[in-house]
Amino acid sequence: MRIFDRINRRGALLVLTVILAGCAGLPTSDGQMFPSPIPQSVVVTAGDVDVVIAAPPGFCVDRPTIDENPRGVFMFLSDCRRVEDTGQMGRMPISALLTASVSPSGLAGSENGLKPALTALGEFLASPVGLFSMGKSNVDGAVSIIKAKQSDVALYILLEDSAFSDEAGASNRYWRAFTEINGRLVALSVTGYADNDEEEERALRIIRAFMQATRDANAAVTGS
Repeated sequence: MRIFDRINRRGALLVLTVILAGCAGLPTSDGQMFPSPIPQSVVVTAGDVDVVIAAPPGFCVDRPTIDENPRGVFMFLSDCRRVEDTGQMGRMPISALLTASVSPSGLAGSENGLKPALTALGEFLASPVGLFSMGKSNVDGAVSIIKAKQSDVALYILLEDSAFSDEAGASNRYWRAFTEINGRLVALSVTGYADNDEEEERALRIIRAFMQATRDANAAVTGS
């Protein structure tokens, strides 16, 4: 099953629901750093194909959150930095929520070029079904697109879910990004902790770096 199949939109919604699930919240840390073997990149398998997920600067993969199953892969990423005198990576107080999802299938139409396939995906995601699939609250009509940006290899969407609230203070505005890597649809997200333009621009910088790091890591493996 391929995402954004105009013939089977229920199937498309199912894939989106799988790859976008679990983004509602993440427990915050107490602010104390501790040595931890948290990696800055991991190799996961979706649909029998390996995909590298690589963290942007200042973040690491939260390995215990990785969920690999036949429906795809999902994980959280956490703030981190190298601990002095140990060389290991340590957790930091959470400044943003990052997630990555990998579908076991690819983006429909990408065999004819990734850019037009992403444009078609963007059109679908702007529909009521697509908007619902990108929400956190699971409330019909609660999600709206604030802005969207597209490059040749990625689609970035800033969303607002008016029905979403989080006790930890995560914003109800968040960025999602989509691309295809090794024939698999990859979805990334970044959610900040403040509802202002400055925080949204910071989140955009993070998700662009996240996308670049992940695409570069996979290119290094494949040699392309």
